[in-house]
Order: sequence, then C-alpha cells, then structure tokens
Amino acid sequence: MLNMTAKISLRPEQLQSFLDSLDVAETLVYAVFSRLRDAYAPAEDSLFIRQAEGCQKLKLRPVALKGGIQLQAEFQFGPKTFHQQYPLASDAPPLAEGLRNFAEGTIFTSRADYQFHWTAAGLCQIAEKPPTKSRSSLSHNRQKAYLLSEGEAIPFLVELGVMDTNGRVSQKRYDKFRQINKYLEFAEDALRHFPKDKPLYIVDFGSGKAYLTFALYHYLIDRGYSQFQVTGLDLKDDVVAFCNDTARRLGYDRLHFEVGDIANFQIDEGSPASARRPDMIISLHACDIATDAALVKGLQWGCPVILAVPCCQHEFFHQLKAPAMDPIIRYGVTRDKQATLVTDASRALMLRAFGYAVEMVEFITMEHTPKNVLIRAYREGADRRELFINIKDSGYRAYREFLDLWGVGPTYLELELARAGLLKD
Repeated sequence: MLNMTAKISLRPEQLQSFLDSLDVAETLVYAVFSRLRDAYAPAEDSLFIRQAEGCQKLKLRPVALKGGIQLQAEFQFGPKTFHQQYPLASDAPPLAEGLRNFAEGTIFTSRADYQFHWTAAGLCQIAEKPPTKSRSSLSHNRQKAYLLSEGEAIPFLVELGVMDTNGRVSQKRYDKFRQINKYLEFAEDALRHFPKDKPLYIVDFGSGKAYLTFALYHYLIDRGYSQFQVTGLDLKDDVVAFCNDTARRLGYDRLHFEVGDIANFQIDEGSPASARRPDMIISLHACDIATDAALVKGLQWGCPVILAVPCCQHEFFHQLKAPAMDPIIRYGVTRDKQATLVTDASRALMLRAFGYAVEMVEFITMEHTPKNVLIRAYREGADRRELFINIKDSGYRAYREFLDLWGVGPTYLELELARAGLLKD
C-alpha cells in the first residue's frame, strides 16, 4: 500500500502488482477511466480489441447478479453505452486494461482513492488520497433488472444475433436488447390479465423480423404459461419464411407466422389457435392507418388487451384546420407532430368509447425512435361477444367533437368500424 500522501510512478509491467495490492474483490467501490491513450496497445487477446476502440469513458463497479458478485463494465461511445460483466478480480480485463490504456482516471476503494495519469515518459503516476466513497450494500449498485439478463445465453437472442453463445450482447445490438426488455416490461403488465393455466391466443400484427415476437414467446415459456399460441403477421414473404424457419430451429412449436395485411386477416379454423378469438393483439410500428386496422380487429374480437405503437401518421396531416392553432399547424414539421398527437388522442377516445381503460405511455426513449408512444387498452371482465356502439353514445360523441375541433372529417377508423357493424346509427 502507498502512504497516505505518496505519489509513485510505475512502469506498465508493475501495474498488475499494484492492482493485486488493492484487494479489489473486497474493497472496490467504483472506477472511472477517461480518454484512450495515444499509445493505446491492448493485449492480443484483450476485450479492448473489439470493445474499447473509440471508447471515451469506461466505468467499473461491482454488482450483485444471479450468479454472484460481478464487475460491471460500462463503455461509453458518445451518447451510447455498452455493458459487460466480468469476474471481480484484480486481473479482470477491464480493470487491468483500463489502467494500462486510458490516459487518466480514479479507482475508488473503501481504503483509499487512487488517481492516476500517464506521463509523457510512459509512466503511470498514481496518487493515493483518503477514501471518499464507501462500499455500501451491493444491492444499491445492482445492474438494471432487465427481464432478460446479460451473461446468460438466451437461445432466441443468440439465433437473431443480439447475443453470442457466452451471453454477451453485441455492442451494435445493445439498443435492440434494451428495446426488447422494455417491451417485455409492458408485456408482463398485460399478461397479468390472463391465468397461466388457461388458453391464451396472441396475434402480433406487423411482426417484421420478430425480435419482439420471439421475446414474447420466450417470456411466456419462462413464466410458465402452458396453453398459448402466438401468430405473427407480415406483408413480406421472405421475412415470414425467415421467421418460421427461426421458430422451427428454436423449437417454438406454438409460434407461427403468416403473410398478409392486417385489414384482411381472418382466423382460419385450421390455424394452430383452433379458431379461438385472440385474447391480446399487438401492433408495433404499423404504418399510418394500419394501426387503425389493428384496432378494428381488436374491437371485432373483443380482445381484453390491445397494445399499439403507431408509426408514421398521414391521415390527418392535410385535414387539420383550427384557426386558434395556426401558429402550430402553419409549418410542416409542427403540423406533422400535432397531427400525430391528434391521431393518437382520437384513437384513445374511440377505445374508451368501447369501454376500454386506456393509457398512453413512452415505449422507448426518443433517442432510439421518435415513434415511441404506446397505446395500451384493457377491458376488464368484458363479455367476449362482438362489441358495438351507437353514434349517439357519449363516448363516440366525445371522439367526434374532438376531431371537429381540428377540422377532421370521417376517419378510416370510423368508416371501418361502421362497415364492420361496430358503429351503428
């Protein structure tokens, strides 16, 4: 150990002995390293070969995970971050390589703080100072409790290239990993409406490459749902073929994908769901009126749960006409945003008219996509017979009066509900 006021200069080959003296498994609280050195030279088999190139800051802290205490490394690349776990030891790659390859930083332990920087002569100068941080319960340092954990290989994430076989999340797919976990948080809330031992049929409209559909299936299996079926629908033949092949490779025999559009989707008596009405529909980033088509289907089937994240919205853009709002709708960019808000608010009003409790919440943060509003609608204890409302009902009048304020005429949603016999004169 250094004396309390001492500074020492170490050669690269002496750094490991210094780290060993810290007893990091017992004392490490936090470490932060900044700016890769010009003399950046990772070991040949180092994680830095793949992960730290271009890294602006590296943060380390011990965390309590299911497998025990681990060292969590957070790599910062501009606004994005990447996390990885390692054994908590003095020779852990991010600790040893961090000290060797970053220009400056501080290692906080329960015994002392160690500030370091590299000199022009190629020496690491270290100053020991009294400790400023204590090692409180690691539960306070716990990694964000994702429903899908890092460090544990999850078959569908490996198959889709989000993880490797060691459970490491690809840096380029970390945003997708976060999105999947956020989605599963909402799915977890929705699935509380359904007993685990009863039949459950879910339809995912516009499933695309189905990262989230596969995640949902994995979650249902993991949480012990025993009688469920999931159908994914998409317009592209090649995407549907890929998803069905992936489902077969994973052994997901209660998941299948079909080619088709939302408005024309019908429950086939020969389908795996055996002609049951869906209990839950999901529509994520369906473009423009495709979201409305999904809502019509959900209302036709009397689905207890409807989850929708609308995407691009064009139907109201040219219709908006509200003199008092001219400063907003005069300009294309603000008109577009307002049209989106009016569209989503009107959808919520229509769902409420049909007896649903509706919430609109942020799906994922704006840095990932501006199309991030989740409409979630629940109908508790509802009769599953076909629903309908009358144009004189107060709920529908609230919908129509709201749109009249914005100069919006009959909508696709209204017309389709009327054609389906759900909106009556």
